[in-house]
Amino acid sequence: MSPQSEALRTILIVDDNPTNLHVLFELLNTNNFKVAISESGETALETLEFISPDLILLDINMPGIDGYETCRQIKANQNTKNIPVLFMSALSEPINKVKGFDVGAVDYIAKPFEALETLARIRNHLELKDARLALNQANETLEARVQARTAELESLNNRLALEVEGRERQAADLRQSESQFRLMFEKAPIGMAVTDIFGNMLEVNDSLSQTLGYSDTELLNLSWHDVPHQDDAQHLQSLYQGFEKGEIDDFQFEGRCLAKDGHIIYGTLQAVKMPRNAERETYILCQFMDITHRKTVEAELRHRASHDALTQLPNRNLLTQKLDQSLLRIKADPSHKFAVLFLDLNRFKLVNDSLGHQVGDQLLTSIARRLETLVRGDDTIARLGGDEFVILLSRVRSEADAIMVAERVETLLQDPFQVDEHVLFTSVSTGIAMGHPHYEKGADLLRDADIAMYSAKSRHSKDKETYSLFAEDMYQRVSGQLRLESELHHALERDEFQLYYQPIVSLKNGQITGFEALIRWFKPGQGVISPADFIPIAEDTGLIVPMGEWILQTAYQQLDKWRQLSPIFESLKVSVNVSTLQLMDPKFLSRLDEILMKSGWNRRGLQIELTESIFMGDVDGIIEVLNQLKARSIELCIDDFGTGYSSLSYLHHFPIDHLKIDRAFVNRIQEAGEQREIAETVITLAHQLGMDTIAEGIELPHQLHQLKSMGCEAAQGYFLAKPLNQEAAEALLLEHSSQTEKVSLF
Repeated sequence: MSPQSEALRTILIVDDNPTNLHVLFELLNTNNFKVAISESGETALETLEFISPDLILLDINMPGIDGYETCRQIKANQNTKNIPVLFMSALSEPINKVKGFDVGAVDYIAKPFEALETLARIRNHLELKDARLALNQANETLEARVQARTAELESLNNRLALEVEGRERQAADLRQSESQFRLMFEKAPIGMAVTDIFGNMLEVNDSLSQTLGYSDTELLNLSWHDVPHQDDAQHLQSLYQGFEKGEIDDFQFEGRCLAKDGHIIYGTLQAVKMPRNAERETYILCQFMDITHRKTVEAELRHRASHDALTQLPNRNLLTQKLDQSLLRIKADPSHKFAVLFLDLNRFKLVNDSLGHQVGDQLLTSIARRLETLVRGDDTIARLGGDEFVILLSRVRSEADAIMVAERVETLLQDPFQVDEHVLFTSVSTGIAMGHPHYEKGADLLRDADIAMYSAKSRHSKDKETYSLFAEDMYQRVSGQLRLESELHHALERDEFQLYYQPIVSLKNGQITGFEALIRWFKPGQGVISPADFIPIAEDTGLIVPMGEWILQTAYQQLDKWRQLSPIFESLKVSVNVSTLQLMDPKFLSRLDEILMKSGWNRRGLQIELTESIFMGDVDGIIEVLNQLKARSIELCIDDFGTGYSSLSYLHHFPIDHLKIDRAFVNRIQEAGEQREIAETVITLAHQLGMDTIAEGIELPHQLHQLKSMGCEAAQGYFLAKPLNQEAAEALLLEHSSQTEKVSLF
């Protein structure tokens, strides 16, 4: 169809959606079609009383009469029944298409519209309409002439010569009609073929040959029964049997065909009966449209709907379906066992905040690939979003199997991840819920696994177990944690926090060298909330950043006041715990500078304590921040050394001044001096790296004396002094300042 002829074609669009009308109007208008618009079935029927479009694009779902009824009335009207109707709808079920063809539609365009496909379908049906019209006109002309000539033979025997001449003209007209049909047949942009009623190909055009990858000669030795995929061949064969039995006059088939090279082609085959000669032999006119691209797009959309875009793992929707299927199986067979593991990465927010989401996304993808090596083929690994993953173990013998997989996950993730130039460490908290027939839906099972995960996460800093099995009493604990989290958001503004100060004592002379600032939450009506209960929540929610700023500022101001009590306290220091999340906050250094300037005292009095979790993040980025702190004359200390993620291969790269020996190692030192090897090793290591050591958790005199004999520089603990509020700490200092010399605490 040439652009000039298209300019004369009128398309009526019937759709109640303004967006669809706009999109189709622009598409058709820019391709030289005249466009008429109706916004309902009723107005479309009224419009058809005044115009006669060449083709109608008809929406199915509309207010008032729907597309099916509108099409039925169009086809029932003698003036409009021959206008091709193409349905438009997002409905893709076969039953919807069958209903559309039952009421007279010739094709179906799926929403959202694909421009090239939409234009191709419109042009194909306009050309097919032209072909049928030309054929009908030719047949009508031929029939009229045959009748005229026959009448002349019966009445005018003497004009036989004239009758022969007339038949010759009639033959010429037939040849011209067939020539026109053949031209349209051969030049059609979609595949076309003529077959007998058994499906044997009698004529084919170049488009069909190119689509299927055969030569014309090869196709003429085949039938439509040789081309379809084996799974669709029986359906197509049954449709052709309808032609053989005279039960149908046309059909539309959508399925898979095999090209000559074996690759699959998705296509629609439309077939209609067509009388071809004077003997009224029946032939089948077929047109085949390649819809592989559309099917590929549909498959991609289905994949996106059920898989995570980042990791390509199943998403929550697909996981919930699989959980529901597992529950149906266990209800039918209670002896069947399966388990759900809910995984949450610890401190993943630190990676995103310090290195950016691009590095975080690469880390998540690497973790997904590593987890895939862990499970069996019938198990499922899904990503729910953020740093949450779920493993569905489709078959387990007992809880022990699920626990074993949880432990293997932890081991699997212990090795560092290389992301660009960054070496990253991570760990995971895992909640385990066992499948049980009492669950009604998979979402409930997932909820319980999530609750168990939060229980494991709350214990992460307290013990080595990184997993928890779901138990009913966890509901109350989780509810309590959620309430605590809600109340924590208001604790700072309500002035519910206080700082306590535990003296740090020199083991050389027993004198106080400084204090460690420890936060306490005095909650009205509940008393003191342990830091072990609220610090992890503060880190998970990001509240640790403003809370940490308050601790720094309050401790600095307090130290400044103490230094003004007496010149004897000029060298006094305060030690403040800083979260890794706080350390990697881009505004941390600028805010620290503001606090230092406001405090007005010597920066050399500040000591920042860091946990070994700094080894989990961006090592190079952390070293840069620590060097910036050292440039400000701030001392650095690794707290609880030996209990976390320390790696000797990284430790010597950090500008650390002190190592704190964890109380777990101090507690192992017995009076007879046994089990002191770990403490001695830490002290020796620190000295070799040019660091001092501070022992924490001193509770017995023999611990103090043995640590002193090992060369430990300083200590803190209840044996020396418990954490004191501001008034008690100041009283202790004043007691020292009242003496001519500093007083030893031992």
